[in-house]
Amino acid sequence: MISAIIPAYNEAARIGQTIQALSTAALVDEIIVIDDASSDETSHLAAEAGASVLRLPGRGGKRAAQAIGVARSRGEVLLLLDADLGATAANSGPLLAPVLTDDCDMSVGVFPSYPGRGGGMGLVVRLARWGIHRCCGVRMAAPLSGQRALRRTVWDAVAGNAHGFGSEVGMTIDALCAGFRVLEVPVMMDHRVTQNDLRGRCHRARQFRDVARTLWARRAMRCPPAD
Repeated sequence: MISAIIPAYNEAARIGQTIQALSTAALVDEIIVIDDASSDETSHLAAEAGASVLRLPGRGGKRAAQAIGVARSRGEVLLLLDADLGATAANSGPLLAPVLTDDCDMSVGVFPSYPGRGGGMGLVVRLARWGIHRCCGVRMAAPLSGQRALRRTVWDAVAGNAHGFGSEVGMTIDALCAGFRVLEVPVMMDHRVTQNDLRGRCHRARQFRDVARTLWARRAMRCPPAD
């Protein structure tokens, strides 16, 4: 059984389309949306589109929302997706395929390159890449990607060890150091891009802080060399 876990906060603009696209693709057995105390119609629109919705009474953050969704899910394979994928959520098949064929234990989605999009300088991505390579000797194209498929055993082993915007980086390092197989796969997906305005800069500053904290907590970790 495959369970899709989608945390969402104020995603009324895209959540319905995301759920509809995933449902139409018929890739998963259940879709669980965890509404992280949104102030808009996220819960209503997600339920209307056919998802099982859990609405949290207060903000807990993305990783906490995912953990609640996983605890309520039944699948042995988990598909973690962002809520703002829209119609491109239908392209989740390449994420699931290598896990289902036992080519990896966790897959990480790599979006196509869209030149000229986004307002950042790539500092957070470079920091994340450097940290993963330092700990694990692995160079990743998309270290911050939230689009992942994984076995429940991987989640149970590593998901509780990182929080905030550093959670994906922490999950990758912990999975590799625990001996799980991690594979990046190209996915034809797209989502909302953080702009280079004040709000976007504050968002990237929080990302940088959380990734730095995650890497600092793992500063002594070194993965065993691959066979």
